Amino acid sequence: MAFVLPDRLALDPFRSQDAQLPLTVLVFTALPLLAVATRWRGPALVGAVAGLLASFAALVLRAALSGTPFGYGGAQGDAGRITAMATRYTATWASSDGISGEVPSEYPPLFPYLLGKAALLLDTPAWRLLGPAQCLTVSTAVVVAFVLWSRVTAPPTALVISALAPLALGIPSKAHEILALAIFVPLVLLTIAAPPRDRLGWLPAGLLASVMCLSYHAYLVFTAAGLVPLVWWTWRTAPDRRGHLRYLARVTVTLAVLTSWYTIPYLWAMAHGGQQVGDMYDSDRLSQNPFPFLEPGLDGALQAGGLLGLLWYSRSAWWARPLLALVAGAYAYQAVGMLRWTLTGHSGLYYYTLPLIKAVLTAGLVLSAATVLPRSRPRIRPVLGVTAATVAVLFAGFTFWLYWMPAGPWSRAANGTETWAARNELAVQAHVQPLPDGRLPRYGVGVPVPQGVTVPVGEWRYLPVADIERAVRRTRPDDALPRTVSFDEQVFAFLPWRGYLGVDRIGANGPLRWDDRHRTLRTLAGTTDPAAFARTSARTAFGSIDVFVLRREGSDLVWKGLMVPDTLRFRKEQFASGSFVVTELAADTTVAVRRP
Repeated sequence: MAFVLPDRLALDPFRSQDAQLPLTVLVFTALPLLAVATRWRGPALVGAVAGLLASFAALVLRAALSGTPFGYGGAQGDAGRITAMATRYTATWASSDGISGEVPSEYPPLFPYLLGKAALLLDTPAWRLLGPAQCLTVSTAVVVAFVLWSRVTAPPTALVISALAPLALGIPSKAHEILALAIFVPLVLLTIAAPPRDRLGWLPAGLLASVMCLSYHAYLVFTAAGLVPLVWWTWRTAPDRRGHLRYLARVTVTLAVLTSWYTIPYLWAMAHGGQQVGDMYDSDRLSQNPFPFLEPGLDGALQAGGLLGLLWYSRSAWWARPLLALVAGAYAYQAVGMLRWTLTGHSGLYYYTLPLIKAVLTAGLVLSAATVLPRSRPRIRPVLGVTAATVAVLFAGFTFWLYWMPAGPWSRAANGTETWAARNELAVQAHVQPLPDGRLPRYGVGVPVPQGVTVPVGEWRYLPVADIERAVRRTRPDDALPRTVSFDEQVFAFLPWRGYLGVDRIGANGPLRWDDRHRTLRTLAGTTDPAAFARTSARTAFGSIDVFVLRREGSDLVWKGLMVPDTLRFRKEQFASGSFVVTELAADTTVAVRRP
């Protein structure tokens, strides 16, 4: 019901009355559950609340995306590259880069891989499934977190942790990363640490670890410096050291086997000339506060409480030391990343450790509070427990709504119309992203562009993808996957074509060898003889370039890479040898298609 209701009601997420629906559902679901909890607090009720909260997360996301076929972020930027991977997986079974399609993926492929295969089964373009997949994945993350934490601690405590877990990252466009984080922290406690109850079986542990790594393996990399001593300490204190090693070996082998279709091609490609450039940019996040527990305000106070709780219980609670090891490992990675950035310009994306640190400290706060609660007076203990759980769940639900909806707060203009500010730019982008034929989604007409985004004529960047596809099909009707140079990566979000290189250097995978391909393209741009241009572009070191999609600027045809200083300027005369068919399209777009 949560999944289908917003579309059935045709909710307008930019209209305050419609956008308020999830909050109304939250209040009128919470009140009767709270009344029941005053009399009965069995684990079945706690599980039902966890399931309802997961459904509420789906309701908020579906309400935010009501009226648009796109997911958070539209078909551009990081979301566009994930969409390109999914679109690419409609044409291949192997691990594949989303832009090129001819080299293995560096980014964990499971989420876009399943999306691409679902698109084939449903006979639906992959870009239309990204929004529903984001909703389902975030909702699933709440359930998975609850189930795993219920093996670590009591169900009410697990409920609070799983309710707060999505807030550590809180970016629906990275739903697969939210799911990976929901798995990773409790999985460490259930495998590497020494829980009082039995460890998770080696096979389910290996399966979960594989899902986590294939969704977003970076959490394992970020905490490696803490996990290694934790493994040693747990082995040293284990009553059956040999059995413990056998268990870890089985989990590791399962993980290695199930992820090998992704890791082996990637490592092989990197060993043969891969170029790591995706972490060589000066993001403002490089200088953000790395210590969330020192931030002013409520969030900083809660994070500080989590850290103090972990330190206080480090000798008496079995979960405290492993969680501290994760925090220590993340900070060790940050320190190394800062040093690398200073010396080499490679950051290793060390600032991505912050959501992990927040998730661990949040879990530490809840576990510490749950340890203190039984020491309170018997009469007030149930009241404290129900109150804490209720406040946490309502806080999480309201925060979902506050930060995931595209618009708000609303106000009335003098003429009676509603005005609002963009609350979630990625959600707004889903509504102002043009369709391949140039039409806007249902509520995208008149929506202002997110603040700070520069686009022409107050509209989100439009690329006439449908016209580009028709122009290519006319000249190359038998080529389903032409190798393409495009000044805009949207082409690859909508079509499973082989890209020569993507525009965004910092979004490029290492196996693509972006710098080498860019140098080749720069050489081509400087080739003035049409016949020589046709011959050279047909025999580059990375294959023939079959299609050029370039932007018109006066008499020039332009291709500009992000995070590189030079603009590559082609001339229409370069395509005049008879080897190309040139078509001028809308939005200052020119397509040159090589004759077969």
